[in-house]
Amino acid sequence: MAVPRWRTASRPPQRIVCLRLAYQLRADNADALVDVVSDRVRAAMPSPCSVVLDLSATPALDEDAGNALQVLHHRLADSLVCLRVVLPEARARAAFLGGAGTAIGPDCVHASVRAAALAAYASLPGAALVTSAQRDLLTAPPEQLAGPE
Repeated sequence: MAVPRWRTASRPPQRIVCLRLAYQLRADNADALVDVVSDRVRAAMPSPCSVVLDLSATPALDEDAGNALQVLHHRLADSLVCLRVVLPEARARAAFLGGAGTAIGPDCVHASVRAAALAAYASLPGAALVTSAQRDLLTAPPEQLAGPE
């Protein structure tokens, strides 16, 4: 019996990279964040389709930090990677979406890592099946990004 063509097609697995800043994002370290996340995405194998960036340590974003996130969003979008930002603080989310976050959009700014990861999975093409890899991602803490040297 022949195997259906759709089963033999070799598609690279879709990946979501979850990162948590271990420091507060501010003007003096915002540019370094863009480089660190970009380098991490380039090093990922296979290449991710989404990056969830947890900014729980940042109660509010200043203008430079917001602009750096906008630059990161555009840099990742050039590589066909979606940036999803996690800002648990409601005021920080509202302020970000009222400023630099307009380029990222309200559908990519979330209150929790879990909500961001679920939204990233929901945006993928194909059937909405929950695999063991997805369950692991939803229960595992995000990868820590150390502060700038």
